[in-house]
Amino acid sequence: MKVKNLELKQFRNISNLNLSFNKNINVFVGDNGQGKTNIIESLVYLSSGRSFRVSSDEYLIQYGNEFLSVIADIEDQNNTQNLKVVLSSAGKYLQVNQQPLKKMTEFIGRCNVVLFNPEDINFYSNSPRKRRREIDFELGKMSKRYLNQLSLSNKLLSERNAYLKNKNVDQDYLEILTEKLVDASILIIEMRAKFVHALNPIINHYYHLLSDSKDHIVLHYKAPISLEGDLKEQLLSKMQDSFQRDCDFKVTQNGIHRDDFIFMINDIPVVNVSSQGQKRMLIIAFKLAIVELIFQSRKTYPILCLDDLFSELDNVRRERVLNVLHEEMQVFITTTDLDYVKSKRDKSVFKVVSGNVEEVI
Repeated sequence: MKVKNLELKQFRNISNLNLSFNKNINVFVGDNGQGKTNIIESLVYLSSGRSFRVSSDEYLIQYGNEFLSVIADIEDQNNTQNLKVVLSSAGKYLQVNQQPLKKMTEFIGRCNVVLFNPEDINFYSNSPRKRRREIDFELGKMSKRYLNQLSLSNKLLSERNAYLKNKNVDQDYLEILTEKLVDASILIIEMRAKFVHALNPIINHYYHLLSDSKDHIVLHYKAPISLEGDLKEQLLSKMQDSFQRDCDFKVTQNGIHRDDFIFMINDIPVVNVSSQGQKRMLIIAFKLAIVELIFQSRKTYPILCLDDLFSELDNVRRERVLNVLHEEMQVFITTTDLDYVKSKRDKSVFKVVSGNVEEVI
């Protein structure tokens, strides 16, 4: 998958931009605060329909303006699609090949982006909710079925929680709501477990290449039940056992909305034993493993965005990261120093100053 060109209007500090990209490596160089990350953010926005930097889309619209637009031609296995997102106070408008789409789930994945940014190192110390969201985001790129099932599960969970807030809870009706929620949850548990199982050997492969370490890495999936035996029977039994607590607290206590994902190194939580350097290399390995898993699933590499990665690495690790990137992969890199990006692959270099972008190499 490649981004052939990108057109931005009133996105962050970028008033009007139209760029064509190298199919290999694209480097955006400039001082901090000039708008390098805004370009990366626009690609992620086109991929997911949301920002990785702010919780509210309204902050993406350039100050003093009423809308933004992101338009790109995405080439995927000799097929080119024109994608467009327009955001205004009226909402979000999605378009593929000049045809409007109503659902974000129909749009996600058409521009498939995997992002590394400096905040990713917080994965280890983040709340379980944020870690779950990260895994759901990555898994959703590979499976619309997963996205749809997760949406259904969230809807049923909201319905059950709303019912628990009633003064008088009918146990028979609560049982019906519980069974519906359990039925929707089983596929999510299975897909999360399968995702982690497939990811772990690839994470180890990249971590060993990047760090010269023989440590054993495991991304551990903490599911609400054992992954052995009858999943539905286990989950239903666990939720039935907590009926009274659910009624007392007026919220569902057990379920996939409590799942967590913990990185372990030699059977010890990474957060407890690893240095900042080890944590950073592990997150890079995690992202590269996701890239590889997407390739195995879709037979095309996603677009890889590396935002301000190289300033935190020494020369040896910078070289290792660049060397493990597959030649078929299109890569977008932001940096304050072009000397950090020494690759033999063909690349285009763009200078970014105050939201203005000029191709210099």
